[in-house]
Amino acid sequence: MSAASLSRHETLRDDAVADAEDQSARNGRIFVHGTLIACLILQRFGAMPGGSALFISLPLFALLLGWGLASGIATLRPRGIALYFVFAACTLLSTLIALTTPDGRFGTSVPSIVAILVTYSFTLIGPSARFDRTTVFRLFLAYTRFIAAAGIVQWAVQFIGIRIFSFMVTVPALKPVLVEPQFNFNPILHYGSTILRSNGFFLLEPSMFSQTLVIAVVIDYFILGRVKYLPLYLVAYMLSFSGTGALSLALAVPFYACLSARNFGRVAGFAIAGVVALVLGSIVFPEQVGSMLSRTNELSYSGSSGYARFIGPFLPIAELSHEARILIGWGPGATERYLYFKEGTGNSIAKLITDYGAIGITAFLAMFAGTLWRRETAILSVLALTTFIIGGGYLLFTPMLVLLFLLCIWGGTTPGDAIRSAR
Repeated sequence: MSAASLSRHETLRDDAVADAEDQSARNGRIFVHGTLIACLILQRFGAMPGGSALFISLPLFALLLGWGLASGIATLRPRGIALYFVFAACTLLSTLIALTTPDGRFGTSVPSIVAILVTYSFTLIGPSARFDRTTVFRLFLAYTRFIAAAGIVQWAVQFIGIRIFSFMVTVPALKPVLVEPQFNFNPILHYGSTILRSNGFFLLEPSMFSQTLVIAVVIDYFILGRVKYLPLYLVAYMLSFSGTGALSLALAVPFYACLSARNFGRVAGFAIAGVVALVLGSIVFPEQVGSMLSRTNELSYSGSSGYARFIGPFLPIAELSHEARILIGWGPGATERYLYFKEGTGNSIAKLITDYGAIGITAFLAMFAGTLWRRETAILSVLALTTFIIGGGYLLFTPMLVLLFLLCIWGGTTPGDAIRSAR
């Protein structure tokens, strides 16, 4: 082969490689855009067969994962597969025992276990070497900043008579394709108030808005080392009047601080900035700050949402803890079919203990934490776990689960980023 022919061959090969890389980059952006639209912009959309919410993010993410495998930007994850099948084995064992030796106090639901296994099967698939992980954080932050700005405008314009906090109230024709009826679609500030709390316009509730903003703070500040957009997140957060996101962060930060001395210093700086922001916020937004601080002791009141989320669901478990069945649980769907179940109390951890026992909850937490853990973004992995726990009913809340899967499994940084989450 002549030198000229060899040169042309190498040029064609390089062009083909460049075209393949460009195509993979485009496919990656499409995948991330599609996922963020499904779990953020279209969070309110879905169906309610049998009174249960089926979010549009579930089938859309499944389709995107299938397309990712077909296009080469996704691949199976050995660690995810191993952890998933250990959990699946525990749940199937509990189901088998529940069906063969039923307890008259509890009912079972096969669709319940199917829903869990299908939802968490999404963790079996992750990015291939052809996927650019940095795309995830970049686009997520862009979407969150847009939602934060929309939430600020949403809250402000209610004072001139424009109140768009519920799609089904604003556009009744959309009601058949919305899951809003199962959520707080009319988030008043407090009983008797006419002021509504911001939900970020697109999101279902102020609490979900607050958690999304906190995730953005963690990525921007702790992982990427940027402070430019922190004021935007803070103002938007204050208008949500929700302490859920702050509580998730408060639980995650101490663990992150213990990973290294540098992390401890970074957390200390963030804590000082937080105190300053709280003082300034109490001056500029006294009602908002007062509303959030007034909820710090709500766990002591049986009628509060905090009590219903974190105390009430564990009372039946305390009564059942002396029984041997607590090890394997009473089967899928047992929580809601318990004779003494009280409507309005919901907690994912309590449900997993009741349905699948101590063994099942251990396997689940190992799967959830293990499959989302990446040391270079450790603070995000820890926040994902605390968000799941604090969220209460997030076991099958696919908009948040899909978002956490995307950020923790698919997201990443580059060596040139100013700050890494942990070493």
